[in-house]
Amino acid sequence: MKPLFPLLLAVLLTGCQVDPYTHAPARGATDWYQAGFEDATAGAKAKNDETLAANFNNKKIDRQAYLRGYASGQNKICRSDLLYAWGLAGKIFPAGCDDVKDAPLMRQQWQKGMDEGASASRLNG
Repeated sequence: MKPLFPLLLAVLLTGCQVDPYTHAPARGATDWYQAGFEDATAGAKAKNDETLAANFNNKKIDRQAYLRGYASGQNKICRSDLLYAWGLAGKIFPAGCDDVKDAPLMRQQWQKGMDEGASASRLNG
């Protein structure tokens, strides 16, 4: 009986294993507004239709919704105070902010934060 116990335990435990893909949620329609917003807030440039189609496995791109979301995301992150903080933290300048009206001012504030952050780390290190 003792030699059968480990074998029986192994069989019982493997029977309780759950396939992680069995309960995966089904993909719904792509939220193109949200996709654009997330690209912008991640600091990325706006993607072209071919890239979006490949990334989302969806050839029906709502370009207008994507661009509205992208503009909303740009408004959220392309601000002098936020970019200054990004610079202090050592984060790279978001490429999407190169396309906004006050891009030179934004980059200047980011660079100021980078310079101050680098100076502080040299003093603390």
